[in-house]
This record gives sequence, C-alpha cells and structure tokens, in this order.
Amino acid sequence: MIQETQEITHVWRNSPASRVPPSELILVTDFDGTLAEIVQDPAAARARSDSLEALQELVMLLADVIVLSSRPPSQLEWLVPISGVRLIGDSGLALPRHAQREALDRFNFDASRLLQRIPGAWVEAKPASTAIHFRNTDMTGEQILALLRPLLEGARLGAALGRKVVEVHAPKAGKGSAMAALVPAEDPGGIVCFGDDENDRSLFGYTSTLDIPHMSVGVWSVEAPADLFERCDLVVPGPEGAAAVLRELVEWARANSG
Repeated sequence: MIQETQEITHVWRNSPASRVPPSELILVTDFDGTLAEIVQDPAAARARSDSLEALQELVMLLADVIVLSSRPPSQLEWLVPISGVRLIGDSGLALPRHAQREALDRFNFDASRLLQRIPGAWVEAKPASTAIHFRNTDMTGEQILALLRPLLEGARLGAALGRKVVEVHAPKAGKGSAMAALVPAEDPGGIVCFGDDENDRSLFGYTSTLDIPHMSVGVWSVEAPADLFERCDLVVPGPEGAAAVLRELVEWARANSG
C-alpha cells in the first residue's frame, strides 16, 4: 500500500494513463469510503474538501469526471455540488423490469419486518436496489446474510456484502456493467477509476480488461476484503490517500493541458 506523495507521483508517471492527453481521460470515482469517510450515520457523510476542490478543477481539465455511487441520485446532487460532474447513482443500475420490481418490493417488505427485531439495522430502498445497513449492530455480515437468504430464494435478486451493508439488486448487475455500457459512447483515450468496497470489484475488473490506457486506484480500509484490490494498479489508505491521488492528477493535468 502506497502512502507517500512521492510514491503516488512515481506510480502515476509510470502509468500508461499518464501519457493520455488530459482532454481524453475520464475519471470515475466512488463516493462513500473514497471521497468521504465512512461514518455511523450515512446521512452525516461529507466529502473531503480537498477532494471536492480537486474534482472542481478536473472538470475543466479532463474529458469527463464521473461519480459512480450506490447512493440514490438525489443524495449525490447535494453531496457533490459541482457543476459539470456527472453523477450516476444506484451503482448505475437500470430500473428493474416489472417482475424484478415486484420481487424487490416484496423483499423490502419482508426484510423490514425481519429487521425490526435487530436494533440498529435498517432497510434503504432505492430505485433499482436495496441496501441493508447494519453498521450500528453487533452482527457480522455473514449473520445478516444468513437471515436474508431465505427472502432471496427464487426472487431473481442477488445480494453482495459490503462495508457493513448488504446490497440487493438484479444478479450480475453493478458498476462494471454500468461502465461497460457507458465507456463505448464516451470513447475515451484513457480511464482512471477509484473505489473502496465490494461493489467496486466489478468496476476494477471491467477497467482491467480495457485496451485503452487505464489505472485502478483501490482505497484501502480495514473492512476491505483481502483480495478486493487484486486488479488495482495503486492502493492508498482511505479517503486521505484518494485525495492525494486526485491532487496528483490535478497537477499533471495542469502541466499537460494545451
């Protein structure tokens, strides 16, 4: 894991993505755990001011700046109040078909009833997915998943364990699929992506398959699975480390913009 600014500079300057003109590079970043610290109450989360300042500058220097988060789009609008940043909420999931919507609504109803007996656990229903939050409980992720699995049987839904949250949505959907639909239309010269949690795994995986220059930045925490960052080119400690990489990108883009 890289911590020193000079190490970040070295890795970036040796990345093929650094040889792409800034005007042809797109940046994709997660929000919680990447731009903002994870907190007990998600409503209290705020992006680091230095990260927001960096995004503000990069909007003017790069081809596109995208925040791709599991947050609902309406929340991202006030969490990232920067004109020109493309905000993609709900992990970029497409609105579910009728049968999947019914299955998700049924799951939400049953899960809400089930979790009433677990203080600190709660259900967050979103347009195309549901998050089961359990950070404020004393239960493990595996215990929560074991409770939820009977509700998922035959429901055409998948569940993935993240950082004290279980994400429930259509199987095989997620950030990687969202980017696979987005990138061909963007036709970028290169891509840099940031993420910290299980739902970023598919983003790292997709980015690693691209023929264009790319770099994946893993944002480490003690809650991250040991193998989460296997396809990352750079791993930094927490949102502070992510902010350092964003500042490096700003300096590079300023120096290389025509």
